[in-house]
Amino acid sequence: MRGIGGFWAGGVLWSWFLVGTFAVAWAQTTDDVVTSMIEAHGGYERWASAPAVSFTEKWAIPGVPEMPATRVVVEQGKRRAYHTIPGTDMSMGWDGERAWGMNWKVPMPPRFTALLNYYFTNLPWLVRDPGVVLGEVESAELRGEAVHAIMMTFEAGTGDTPDDYYLLYVDPKSRRLRGCEYIVTYAALLPEGVERTAPHELVFDGFTKVNGLQVPTGFLVYENGELYAKCTFTDWSFTEPFDPTRMVPPEGAVLDATKPRR
Repeated sequence: MRGIGGFWAGGVLWSWFLVGTFAVAWAQTTDDVVTSMIEAHGGYERWASAPAVSFTEKWAIPGVPEMPATRVVVEQGKRRAYHTIPGTDMSMGWDGERAWGMNWKVPMPPRFTALLNYYFTNLPWLVRDPGVVLGEVESAELRGEAVHAIMMTFEAGTGDTPDDYYLLYVDPKSRRLRGCEYIVTYAALLPEGVERTAPHELVFDGFTKVNGLQVPTGFLVYENGELYAKCTFTDWSFTEPFDPTRMVPPEGAVLDATKPRR
């Protein structure tokens, strides 16, 4: 009887273990993972209440001459933006409808560049934007590490390129966004007849806390498993004011005529 009793007790404990395991797995809904991700990055209200998001970015692409650092300032809400390249006469602006460049020699057009890294680096909060559609939580690997994966797509008519997607990779331990897979559908950057790039993998390689928010210090981009580019971020600010006078194209500025869609 002792043996049967021990078997029964063990069975009950094993059953509770299984129930508990399945309960944890069952609890990982999209909203659970996304909500915990936002909290791990400092919460939504603190981010959304900032007047602007500012940082200095510096790209490095193998085989390409050294690129200058760029100061990026993006207004929250309206998502207007301006970029300044210190030590040069290059700058650009985006007023939500028009983009322009002043002596702009960067290989990417101002309209595409305006919110590019704002979007990559603020993805933990941008999942709550209007028009965002989130898929179910899946299991995946990112550079050999287990992660939660959530597909982020967009309703028709959302932004310049609603056919873009971001496959978000969330670290189940830290709950922070670890990286993403993404494509580019900005028509002016694609050859005729091509609707999207091949998927790229973006991996954050560090975070820092600024005004209570966890923001990246850099990321690496991989194409077909090989390093494609990297970008570092410094001088983050959520208090730097947005200068609305920068929304008037200066004399000599060239309007960006590139088209995001064909």
